[in-house]
Amino acid sequence: MIKILGISAYYHDAAACIVIDGDIVAATQEERFTRKKHDSNFPVNAINYCLNNAKIKLQDIDYVVFYDKPFLKFERLFETYLAFAPKGFKSFAASMPTWLKDKLFSKSVILSKLREMSGKYSGWEEKLLFSEHHLSHAASAFFPSPFDSAAILTMDGLVNLQLHRLL
Repeated sequence: MIKILGISAYYHDAAACIVIDGDIVAATQEERFTRKKHDSNFPVNAINYCLNNAKIKLQDIDYVVFYDKPFLKFERLFETYLAFAPKGFKSFAASMPTWLKDKLFSKSVILSKLREMSGKYSGWEEKLLFSEHHLSHAASAFFPSPFDSAAILTMDGLVNLQLHRLL
C-alpha cells in the first residue's frame, strides 16, 4: 500500500490530503479548524484530521508531496512582473522580502514542521517531493474524476496557461 500525504501551504488556503493506493481517503483545508479564512499556515490540523481519518500515523506515510516547486513559482512571478514593467515594480518590490526570507526556502521549513509533528522520526528528506503547480491543479481535477484519461487546461493569475494530458 502506497500512502501519500499531499499538502499546500504558505500562499493561501492551506490544506492536506491522504491518498492510499490511488484513492483519496481524506482531504480538508486548514481554515476549517482555525476559522481563519484562507489560512496559509502549515496545515497541522488538516494533516492530523486526515491521518486520524485514514487511521495511520505520520511516520506511516510513504511520500509527502508539496503542491508547488518554490523556485519555479518564483521564476513565474518574476516573469510576470517583467511583463508588466514598469507598472509591476511596486508589487514586485513589495513581494521580494517574503520570498527572499521564507518562500524560497519552503523545503527546509516543511522538513522542520514534519520533524516537529513526528517526534524523533527523521526520514523526511527522502520522502518529501515537490510537484509542478499546474500539474497539481490538473491532478486534483483528474484523479477524483471517473475518467481513465483526460486533457486538462490549467490557467491561473500568473499569466500562465498549460495543457496537460494525464494517463
